[in-house]
Amino acid sequence: MINSTLDTIRHEFLHPAPKWTFHRVMDEKESEYLRKECHTDSEFDPHNRRRTLYNNMVEGISTLVKATCPYGQVIVIFDDPQQMDDIPWGLWGRILRMYTEEGHPPFTVFFLANMNLRMFPSGKKPITATNINGGYTYPCNRQTIMIYRAEDATRVLLHELMHSCCLDHHDNGVDRVEAETEAWAELIYVALLSQGKKQECNELLRLQSEWMMQQNKKVKEHMRQPESMEFPWRYTIGKEEMWRKWNILRDQRRPFVSVGNSLRLTCPPSTVLKTRFQVRKESTIL
Repeated sequence: MINSTLDTIRHEFLHPAPKWTFHRVMDEKESEYLRKECHTDSEFDPHNRRRTLYNNMVEGISTLVKATCPYGQVIVIFDDPQQMDDIPWGLWGRILRMYTEEGHPPFTVFFLANMNLRMFPSGKKPITATNINGGYTYPCNRQTIMIYRAEDATRVLLHELMHSCCLDHHDNGVDRVEAETEAWAELIYVALLSQGKKQECNELLRLQSEWMMQQNKKVKEHMRQPESMEFPWRYTIGKEEMWRKWNILRDQRRPFVSVGNSLRLTCPPSTVLKTRFQVRKESTIL
C-alpha cells in the first residue's frame, strides 16, 4: 500500500507543478451558487462560518481570489490577505492533477479560509462538528468541494476529493466510509509531504501515528462510549483502526510530539516542510 502510493507520488513530482492564474472576481453563476450554499444550514457548519465569511466578502471586509489551473479552480475568500501566501499552490495543483480523470470536468473548490482553529471543548464536553469539521462535498460531484476552515485545509482537500470522485464504499455505512476516507487522506498527505521519498515518508508516518494516538486518547475522554461509533469516531478512532488494519501505524515507546489541546487531524508540518512547499511559517493550511 505504502510503496504503491509513494510510486504514484514520485511520478507526480517528476513533472513541474501546474501553473495557476489568479483573478479577483467570480462569474455570476459561481457567485450565486456560493451565496446559496453559504446561506444554507449545514450540520457540518452549525455556526454558519461560511455565511459570515461570504457576507464579509460582500461588504469588502474579506478578500476574494479565484485561482485557475488546467485541472480545476479554487475560489477563495480570505479572513486576512496574507493568507494568500499560506496556500501551497504548487502542491494543490498537483493534488488536483492526481485526481483528474479523462472525460470528467475540472474540479471546483470553494475555500472559505476562516482562521478558527480545531480545538478540544472545555472540560469533558462532547466533541461536535464545530470542534473538528472543516469541509464537505456531495458524492460524485466534482464542482462543489467546500472547505470552510483554513487549518488543515490540504488534508481536507484530499478527503473531499475522494468523495467527489466516487471512491466511497457505500455498503460499509457512513461512519466506516468516513473513517476509511480519512485514513487514506492522512496517508496520502504524509506521502505528498515526503514527495514520495520512502525514508522521509517513514519518519512522517511515525510522527503522524504518534499525533493520532495521543489525540485519540484525549478524544475518548470526551465520549460516553469510546468503543462505539459515537461522533467523532469516524475522523479519529476509526481512522486509527484503519491504519492498524493496514499495518502502517507506527507505535512508539515514548512520545515525540505533543497534541496539547489541538483537534487538527494531521501533525503540524515543520518549518522545513513549509519552506519546501513555499508557504509562510505561520501557515496552518499546509
